Amino acid sequence: MQGNPRLGILLPEDGPPDYEWYELNERHGFGDTLPAIEVGKVFSDGHHEHMALMSLGATERLAAVAEGLVKGGGVQAVVWACTSGSFIGGLEWAFAQSRELSQWLGVPATSTALAFRDALAALACRRVDLLSPYPPEVTEQLMTFLSDSHVGVDGLQVLDCPYAADSHRLDIAAAVRDFAKRYPSDNPILVPDTAINTLERVGAMNREAGRMVLTANQVSLWAGLRLLGRSGPPRYLQALAEVA
Repeated sequence: MQGNPRLGILLPEDGPPDYEWYELNERHGFGDTLPAIEVGKVFSDGHHEHMALMSLGATERLAAVAEGLVKGGGVQAVVWACTSGSFIGGLEWAFAQSRELSQWLGVPATSTALAFRDALAALACRRVDLLSPYPPEVTEQLMTFLSDSHVGVDGLQVLDCPYAADSHRLDIAAAVRDFAKRYPSDNPILVPDTAINTLERVGAMNREAGRMVLTANQVSLWAGLRLLGRSGPPRYLQALAEVA
């Protein structure tokens, strides 16, 4: 790809000012190995509820923000970095969302839900354990999405966070450690929700869990790099760097 690569990240704007995407370019050890990251903020109340998430993931709503990233920011690929806002309508809805967004913008686009699907396929993983920050009803939608993607869930814990800001406040490292002890297996542990800062913690979580941990921001970044034709440093993409 010619020129300096630029990746657009569409992120729900629901309150917390310290989402890791906002300053990823400036963080030591990240910005020097990544394409430029341009973040577009999609207004959201952060509610983990079916109708709110369907509205949040509407193509027109996403495209209105993403157009600024493409036309004003020069991004060459876009990731809708919201897990629940990309699986809530089901697998075919997620495909349509990504396809319509790409057609609208004229650049390739994907989403966090599809990134999880693609990462698990690339790693040949068909069984996972799920540490879900969502309420039970939304977790059920995620499990259906995974099932339709030919991925089964064995161990499951529902943390029942009604809003993204609640997910953001989780002590996710402790939650993963406790979950791994409660559900011992060789399955990867999925940690959805891009509201949870995980990129600098993935290595530690892998070591504490004794197995692979895949997080929403991790797979979103991996998928975005793939759209740009790039691979990522294994320090934070771990095993995904081998299948880029």
